[in-house]
Amino acid sequence: MTQEAIRNQAGKYFDKVKALADYLTEHPEISGEEKESCAYITKFLKEVGYEITTPYAGMPHSFLAVDKEKKEFQGPKAAFLCEYDALPEVGHACGHSYSCAVSILGALALREAYPDLPVRIDLIGTPGEEFVGGKCYMTENGGFDGYQYAAMVHLNNENVTYFQVLASNDRYFTFRGKAAHASACPEEGLNALNAARLFMEAMDMWRQHITKDCQFHGIVAKGGAAPNIVPDEVCLDYYYRAATIENLWKLNRISETCAKGAAMAAGTTVEWSQRYPDYGEIYWNDYMDEIMQKLFSDTKRVTVRSKGPGGSTDLGNVNLKIPVFHPMIDITGSRKDIVIHDREFERLLHTEAAAEVLRDGAYIIAGLGYKLASEPEVMERIKEDHRKYRNL
Repeated sequence: MTQEAIRNQAGKYFDKVKALADYLTEHPEISGEEKESCAYITKFLKEVGYEITTPYAGMPHSFLAVDKEKKEFQGPKAAFLCEYDALPEVGHACGHSYSCAVSILGALALREAYPDLPVRIDLIGTPGEEFVGGKCYMTENGGFDGYQYAAMVHLNNENVTYFQVLASNDRYFTFRGKAAHASACPEEGLNALNAARLFMEAMDMWRQHITKDCQFHGIVAKGGAAPNIVPDEVCLDYYYRAATIENLWKLNRISETCAKGAAMAAGTTVEWSQRYPDYGEIYWNDYMDEIMQKLFSDTKRVTVRSKGPGGSTDLGNVNLKIPVFHPMIDITGSRKDIVIHDREFERLLHTEAAAEVLRDGAYIIAGLGYKLASEPEVMERIKEDHRKYRNL
């Protein structure tokens, strides 16, 4: 009866929510510029009975939507997340327009099917996922305090029960030397590019000795002014990733030691800054996976195992506080060559495949909400496992 009730109620709202998804798809706004997207979504949510707070948790173009009928509810709360930022040039090739709609349709279906369910499902709009990391700041500002868990469904080219992501952060290194004519008086110069090269070699030598979960990748952001001038300022832009935030910090320390040594060897100086917040990893276990596998099978979708960690997301910072669910739902069918952030991926949002994703994704997230509210012992085990992992 659970899935049947949810499907019936989802059907009542389907056309309206699909129209919302299509509007977002056709009017993409990149990270930090989601003003009209936020306004459109919150207007829709007001019309269907939600009380809106915008901005929320100190993040521009964010929102909190609370069902007016449960505004005074004193029981547990959960958050269905809405991402709606797009990418430069390729629009919603990230799939966020439909991912947002999945959360909204799932919340509406669950609300209508089970109005007395002992949980308050809030919708939280989280801008800036692709750039800036909006959830990092919202988490730091208390935006997810008091919630039992957060959930969303992301689009993908395969059905995967969870998004295996790495903790991540960055360093921007500036090596400074002394300029001189590279032919007439090179002995008067101190070559900042030499220091940068030594640093890059040292980091590459470390690849053999860091744990297999660790990654780092960097570019020369500034390499010098001209070949006949000894470079006096060279900048390197590096990203770091690891399976846990603790391993990430170890990798940072190795990197900083290499930078100091390279600068000393070349007779230069170095300083560095971190421009973006730390992204946490997402904790997942077999118990949570069993729950998600069942929800996918209820929609007759066949899942595949995660191919391993790939990329990072600001949702990891929400997971530093509470359990999160972040399954990936396939929109490509047999076209596995179409990958997320590709123009072809965006084109799929204009096909019937997008409608199927909206339906099935809503069934999955609503089914999750029902199970965790109606079986409190399941929720307690998930929370306890998370507490142990995070040492909370």
